[in-house]
Amino acid sequence: MRHSQIALFLLGAAMVAACGRNAPEDQAAAHAGAQCPEPGIAVTQAWARPTRAGRQTSAAYLTLCNGGDEADALTGVSFSAAAAVELHETVVDNDGIASMSPIDEVALPAGEAANLAPGGAHIMLIGLTDTLEPGENVELLLEFKNAPPMTVAFNVRDAGSGQHH
Repeated sequence: MRHSQIALFLLGAAMVAACGRNAPEDQAAAHAGAQCPEPGIAVTQAWARPTRAGRQTSAAYLTLCNGGDEADALTGVSFSAAAAVELHETVVDNDGIASMSPIDEVALPAGEAANLAPGGAHIMLIGLTDTLEPGENVELLLEFKNAPPMTVAFNVRDAGSGQHH
């Protein structure tokens, strides 16, 4: 191989490896790698699943962007219509069986985004006292290691088939 072919091969291999490292199923929070537009913590794409018949649990998802100069972390979430709210991640074992495990926090490196999404890190709403109906908004209180607490409206909607419930 010529030097230019070797360089192209190595560049392609590095790009494939970098994409694989960011797969949500491999990490608690997938980092978008983009610069955050503003200082502080910004929230986008906040949504929650509607409750299913006979179930008192749901999951909520969002993207957090830390525009600050220092690392932070999402350490907790509160919801008045839930007996408990927990941060979870989906873990796939060696046999390909997916399960959820509680986590203490979701890291928010300075200048980066973390995506809480189906198949990765997410918020579990447990022991709901009311149903979550498509089209409504519910407010959750996000708590951080350093930033002040933040109330965020989550739109209740379906995600489509084949994703974590």
